[in-house]
Parts: sequence; structure tokens; C-alpha cells
Amino acid sequence: MTRVDSRPLESAAPGMMANIQSEVAAENRPLLEFIVRNAKYLIAIIVLLLAALCGTAIYNYVQGGQREDTLTELARIMATPPSAAQLEELDKLASSSPASMRTAIAVAEVRSALAQNLPARAEQAYALVAKSGFDTPLGLAAAINQAGILMREEKYAEGVRILQGLLPRLTPQTGVQAKMMLAEGAARAGQYDLAARTFDDLAATALVTPIDKDYCATRARDLRAMAEAEKADTEKAGETKAAN
Repeated sequence: MTRVDSRPLESAAPGMMANIQSEVAAENRPLLEFIVRNAKYLIAIIVLLLAALCGTAIYNYVQGGQREDTLTELARIMATPPSAAQLEELDKLASSSPASMRTAIAVAEVRSALAQNLPARAEQAYALVAKSGFDTPLGLAAAINQAGILMREEKYAEGVRILQGLLPRLTPQTGVQAKMMLAEGAARAGQYDLAARTFDDLAATALVTPIDKDYCATRARDLRAMAEAEKADTEKAGETKAAN
């Protein structure tokens, strides 16, 4: 392999970098010149990278310690009887805990709120779990329960909206249960066409038992009749108003 002559590199100071020049192939000399000329900048970049890595390691270590502390504190809080004070402590813990622990704290809030018969608070906590675990079984179950609570509070339209967004992500069996909730909720929300279409889908689903198929078909027929009657009443009211 061709060797370079013994002339020093243009930007090299006497020492190791100048001494190794005779061992560098001629085709690699421009690269070595670049390294020597920009050594201080390259070193600065390396130092910054090392600082970033150290910072990440320290952050992960602190986060790990915070998780352990949060779990210990969460266990202590949940060992107390469900009360307003317990929910307040859970709120404080959530505000100071790592993001990775928010779901666990929200689940604890659901448990406490349900034990105290606080459906609105439980619904809010279910919403947090559903958002943080969007595509997980826990998140999907939380979203279904959130819709159920809304419907029990007679907020049918809100529950229907949540269930409509969930259907594409549910398994066939879970989808049947959610569709049944959706159909009943839509009927109570006065969304008769949506309710009837959903009941029709259920009546044609293989996973639905024969007796439930009959029920769904009957409900769909009755809801369509209700929709027609409501439409006729609206048209009649409009004609009466126009005549007056």
C-alpha cells in the first residue's frame, strides 16, 4: 500500500497525530486532515453526546425511583377506606407521579369513586384510563364502562358517541355487547334510525342467540314505526303552523 512522505500534516501539532502520518494511506490523508483540523469541534460534539446519554440514564434512574415511591404511596392510600379524602390524596399523587403511573392511579380513582357512588367522578377516571390505554384491553374496557356510566346517568347521546368510536376496535364477541348497548342507548336518545340499524345488524349476527335475534328484529321493527310516527307528527305540526 502506498505510504505518504514524512511532511507533517498541515494542521497537526507535534506529537502523536503528527507521528502517525507515515502510517496513513495516501487516499485516507484528506480524512485525517479533516479530523485534525476539526478536532476541537468533534470533541465538543462527543462531550455533548456523552452528557445527553448520562442525562438520559439519570432521568431513567430517577423515574424508576419515582415509580417505586408512587406504588408504595398508592398502596398506602388504597389501604384506607374509600372517602373524599382518599380521592383528594389520589389527585395529589397523580399530579406528582411519573406519566407511566397515571393509568394505575386512575384505576384506583375508579374503584374509590364507585365505592362512594360517585358516577360522575368514576366516568372521568374511566375516560383517563381509556385515553392512556387506547388500544389495550384495559383501555377498551374502560371506554365501554365509561359509556355505560353515561347512559345510567341518562346521557345517552354521549354514551352512543363513545361506543360508535369503539366498534371498529372491538373483538366480535365484545362488539356484540357494545352494539347492544349502542342500540338501546340510541333508542333512548331518540336516534331511532341508528338504533333500528344496529338492532338489524345484531339480528343478522351469528354470535347472537336465536331468542336474542327475535328480540333484536322486533325492536328494530318497533323503532322504525316510532321513527315514522315521529316524522308524521313533525310534518303535521309544520303544516298546522303554516296554516295559522
